[in-house]
Amino acid sequence: MASRKNSGSEPTSVLGNVVAFIAVAVVAGVVAAGLLVPPAAAAGVAANASIGWFKSLPADMESGPLSRGSTVVAKDGSEIASFFAQNRDPVPLAKISPNMKNALLSIEDRDFYDHGGVDPWGIVRAIGNNLLRPSNRQGASTITQQYVNNLIIDQQVRNGEQASTIGADKGVVDKVKEMKLALSMEQEKSKDEILEGYLNVVLFGGSNYGVQAASEYFWGIPASELSIAQSATLAGMVQSPNYYNPQVNPEASVQRRNLVLDTMVQTGAITQKQAEQAAKEPMNLDIHTTSSGCTSAKTAPYFCDYVENEVMQSDAFGATPEERLATLQRGGLTITTSLDPKAQKVADEQVNATQPKDNNPDSVSTALISLEPSNGHVVSMAQNTNYSGAEGDSNTTYNFNVDTSKGGAGGFQVGSTFKPFTLAQWINSGKGVKASIDARRLNYPADYRWKASCLPNGYKIEPGTDGSGLTFQNATEGYNKVMDVDFGIYNSINSALYAMAADLDLCQIGELTKALGIHDGKNGDPVDTTVLSSLLGGSADIAPMTMARAFSAFANDGKMCEPRAITRVRDHTGKNYGVPGDKCEQVIKKEVAQGVNYVLEQVLVRGSGYQRSIGLPNASAAKTGTTDNSTQTWMLGYTKGLATASWVGNYQYGSRSLNGLSIGGKRGGSGTEWVDGATYAGGQWQNYMKQVAPGYDTSKFSSPPARVMSSTK
Repeated sequence: MASRKNSGSEPTSVLGNVVAFIAVAVVAGVVAAGLLVPPAAAAGVAANASIGWFKSLPADMESGPLSRGSTVVAKDGSEIASFFAQNRDPVPLAKISPNMKNALLSIEDRDFYDHGGVDPWGIVRAIGNNLLRPSNRQGASTITQQYVNNLIIDQQVRNGEQASTIGADKGVVDKVKEMKLALSMEQEKSKDEILEGYLNVVLFGGSNYGVQAASEYFWGIPASELSIAQSATLAGMVQSPNYYNPQVNPEASVQRRNLVLDTMVQTGAITQKQAEQAAKEPMNLDIHTTSSGCTSAKTAPYFCDYVENEVMQSDAFGATPEERLATLQRGGLTITTSLDPKAQKVADEQVNATQPKDNNPDSVSTALISLEPSNGHVVSMAQNTNYSGAEGDSNTTYNFNVDTSKGGAGGFQVGSTFKPFTLAQWINSGKGVKASIDARRLNYPADYRWKASCLPNGYKIEPGTDGSGLTFQNATEGYNKVMDVDFGIYNSINSALYAMAADLDLCQIGELTKALGIHDGKNGDPVDTTVLSSLLGGSADIAPMTMARAFSAFANDGKMCEPRAITRVRDHTGKNYGVPGDKCEQVIKKEVAQGVNYVLEQVLVRGSGYQRSIGLPNASAAKTGTTDNSTQTWMLGYTKGLATASWVGNYQYGSRSLNGLSIGGKRGGSGTEWVDGATYAGGQWQNYMKQVAPGYDTSKFSSPPARVMSSTK
């Protein structure tokens, strides 16, 4: 589009006005019929070649303003949050008070229903005024021209361009284009359609665009309920939205309102008595602010943040971050997500029941996330903090459930919830879960050769911190003995875990964890399982979402689905955006998953989480996890329909023990002096799953084949 440069700074001169007058006169000579003929008679002159030039209205103007806010909704259609650069809520003309229509037309364009889109006498009057009073210029634009101008500006802003058609000082070429488009608009749209469009696009101060958003903002009412006084106030703002803003400049706003009331009397829209009564009416502002983004989310703000990150990292919404942000804030998207509002409510309740965010003297952190194993859909995502960047002990925008690359905290050490991966490789290598292992050893000497085929020598030497080799302890005394593999895992015995690892290839354990998507949440690197501490979840920080996804593969017979939060994106025109569908892949053998399920079912029956049963025998499984000194605690558990990671630990104080801290009004563990995964993380998981899991698939796990149940070693 042609436009003059630095139009706002060009000096005004008599010569310039004469040139403008001549230019407009030339255009007027070409389109005189269009200027003077109202829409009802336009058909009679449409065949004229001169008028034909005016009949092509650009497609991007036919449906009104381009810039519309976007809404993120849950799977049931309920709103989660909205994103906008312009607070706008378009409504049909029938839902706008007649008082508002009368007020606007009286002050801005009283001949609106009589002219053909451009007021020739107004143009002559404005040019004459501007010739005689160059310091007090007039514009003479009709409502139709103003609507066109607003649409042009909107389009330019959406495209990242500098608006070139603002104010009465727009260039001659800009003005001619505006006139041409105004005539085209009148040829293709009815007067009511134009008025409706204008009332939905015009600025009413701040970021409030359109009469519905303005009436909600200033008085908390819909546009259909605007009184004469309120309508006059808003109509008066059109000339200078910020100067006549009643919240910012009340005296000027009242004076302008009363001027509008006088014009309404002159046009016969209201009586003198009505005007006098309206002039006496106090402003009675009732400000209703509307915030954009996840800070104003109605629910699940951290899930909202995850969705926002997904949009901002997807090429489907633009080639650059700037383009994606423009699409999000101005594209009028409806972003449908996988969030289950009922499950989210329970998740929020449970993370705050474990440790209330508003009464957290020791800054203990909690989080919970659920996925559907069959498709990867994110069901809920919660943590016990306020989504806010402001200072405050319970404020953070970091998402405890996801990786750093997704706006998250990047994960935490996972303790013994890592043990099922070694169990999975045990089964994958052909060994049975009833095999007997010697779990008496609590030390492996420095020269012990751990098989590691991916290392140069084919083995790993672990000298330990003091050169004496790998030394460790079991959480409970009396378990360093010969036992079956399943017993060692469901009771979370460290010596059993290392006895199993001594019979396996450490690199192959790593290959299996990589297949399950296990990685460091801070840098994205795979977990190095040749570092022996990793087998107890102590060498990397892993996000709850990553752990829930991996465990979901056990629930889904070895098939793992990528987490998916966005299920559909459609804009206000009906255009669908390409978002990834369900992406699932068989990552471990079905019999491996069946064997893991069999063993982890026992955790809830007779193992480390026996007190955390959810009443679904043979249909639920879990694993507890506790890091050294009870710094981070976990419960990872699942049914066929739901995989849930529950975490209670330290976000701000990574090496601090939970023992002795105030957690939910208690100190220490449940009946003990120490906290483990079954204590608070387990209770949080149990309470959530009891309420939510029955709404999803709770059918029984399939039985593993005889080979898996054997004592083969």
